[in-house]
Amino acid sequence: MMIVDVIIITSIIILVTRTVLFSVGAYKERNKKIEFYDEREFPSVSVVVPARNEEENIENCIKSIAKSNYPTNKYEIIAVNDRSTDNTGEILSNLSKEISNLKIVNIDEVHQHINLKGKPGAVQSGIDEAKGDIVLMTDADCKVGEKWIKKITSCYKDPKIGFVASFTNVEGKGLFNKIQAIEWIYMHTLGCAGIGLGHPLGCFGNNISVRKSDFDEIGGFEKIRFSVTEDLALITEFHKQGKGIIYLVDEDADIDTLPCKTLREYIRQHHRWAVGGMELGWKAVFFVISSIALWVGLITSIIIGNYFLALLFLLIRVIGDYAVILPSILRLKKMELIPWIIPSVMFFIILEIFVPFLLLKKTITWKDQSFRRLKT
Repeated sequence: MMIVDVIIITSIIILVTRTVLFSVGAYKERNKKIEFYDEREFPSVSVVVPARNEEENIENCIKSIAKSNYPTNKYEIIAVNDRSTDNTGEILSNLSKEISNLKIVNIDEVHQHINLKGKPGAVQSGIDEAKGDIVLMTDADCKVGEKWIKKITSCYKDPKIGFVASFTNVEGKGLFNKIQAIEWIYMHTLGCAGIGLGHPLGCFGNNISVRKSDFDEIGGFEKIRFSVTEDLALITEFHKQGKGIIYLVDEDADIDTLPCKTLREYIRQHHRWAVGGMELGWKAVFFVISSIALWVGLITSIIIGNYFLALLFLLIRVIGDYAVILPSILRLKKMELIPWIIPSVMFFIILEIFVPFLLLKKTITWKDQSFRRLKT
């Protein structure tokens, strides 16, 4: 067998294996049997919302949580004003006058967690004040549905469950926003597949929750190595400690967030994701290799003049990713996104060429804060 044949066959095997693994893992997690709480058994809940200079979004976020159909006397909203220099603090103060279960935690440079930077420090400050048995976390630029608290919290009837993640929908019209919507569902699905396969690959911190006793037991963010992707660090630690994890795919459990408005903001977001993803170790290597396999097969096919084979490689990847993404879209009932899957996947294929170059930059920017990448 010629070396070219080996390259072609190996690349096809890698691409197909990627699709099969993610599809099987996501299927297992989507169909995991969950025993939900009866309404009479609902535990107490704390919803923590870190906010830094979020004057444009914080009111909509807090009001959406306040509209939840969860018993008001069973949950509290903890808004963490993280050294904001805009009107975030004033808006929260006004909201507290009309929302009885809203608690505000103000962080300044003196009172911030000394050994915690950025969002992990803000979230930890909120959880330190939490009285609920279950802690839900979302971001100030998000809006939740009225069934969100009830659906997420219900997963904790099993005492072995310590962590629940769910999906986030990116709002907005137009090609750029729809691509981001598909990308977030795709990334969520990979995270869901990872839990199904027993290997956490990540989640999104704007829609995660923990059993507070388990969070306290592992020492919270203060005992976890600092990461620019604190959500990945947290879910990984819960897995290491043997805590049960659910990645819930349910329309009542998903939330809405805003898209990146500019390409620069989008690149910064992916820079942070890429740096955080390096912490996955061999799992990150597999993902990179599976992405490279497409380009190796594609370029090899073009070099030998077999354009049909080149097209086949593209079809394997596009159809494979379509097969991974579609079930999540159907479960979440986001049918309007189906026509955007293929153009989005084509965009992702091109984007993967540039992602490695983002790792050359050692400073990560998030919410007008800069962090130096830690050596592994």
